[in-house]
Amino acid sequence: MLRSYNQKIIETPTYIEIWEYEKPVIYKIDEKKAFEYEHESPEWIKNLNKRNRKFDDLSAKEQYDSLKRKSKHYRNMRFEIARLVDENFDKNTKFLTLTFKENIQDITTTNDEFKKFMKRLNYQIYKTKKSRIKYLATWEKQQRGAIHYHIILFSFPFVLHERLMDIWGHGLVWINKIDVDAAENQGRYVSKYFDKDLDIKEHKKKAFFKSQNLKLPRETKSLTEKKINKEDFDVLFSTDYIRKTPKFLTVLNEENRFEQVVEFEESKVTYTKIKKDKKPTAH
Repeated sequence: MLRSYNQKIIETPTYIEIWEYEKPVIYKIDEKKAFEYEHESPEWIKNLNKRNRKFDDLSAKEQYDSLKRKSKHYRNMRFEIARLVDENFDKNTKFLTLTFKENIQDITTTNDEFKKFMKRLNYQIYKTKKSRIKYLATWEKQQRGAIHYHIILFSFPFVLHERLMDIWGHGLVWINKIDVDAAENQGRYVSKYFDKDLDIKEHKKKAFFKSQNLKLPRETKSLTEKKINKEDFDVLFSTDYIRKTPKFLTVLNEENRFEQVVEFEESKVTYTKIKKDKKPTAH
């Protein structure tokens, strides 16, 4: 089932972000997932029907392209993280850092220990195996190669430092309340820790973690001729950029056989970020 939109709005308690598309974005709705063509590249189209392969099985060029895509994905993650922080931030939001006393440099090992710690912490606080802790987390490497974890804990109750040390059991623990001067700085303050060393985030290992119980920003997509009236708002940033839209064509090849090819059309997108005080109106 195909659908389309030419206006997208993402709204958090502090900001409203608006995308206005010169040409509608066409996307396919599946029962399990949606495929959108908004930011995709020709390489994505070419690989649609390819079997998923492990990184080590790719050619040198395919590995290079894969790393470039993942690096771009992680850079874009900082915006998603800032939105999630803005949406879930409260007076009991804490920032937790976990370190290993041993110089462990294997990401698979440390990721396993991190996941076990979150399960132990959840059980110690809530006395249930059902996940109730709300969090975002990432790992980071020190200069000596040792790995540590940064975790944002939302609506997190007071826990003695000594108790956290016992639950962790692998090294030192630092925890502090996040105290920023204004609501609009919350996401920016925290997301900077998730934006570090993206070039060394290893291609085969998960770099970011989030609980499934986080509140999500409100996102709406619509096909409309109405434009958002931005004159009465505090516009923080606005820019135009070009996106490529795939166009599928059936052509006659040199062997007199019909085949499907993909061409890409360019169209303009206007992005605007507004500091929220009231809901925007359309006209």
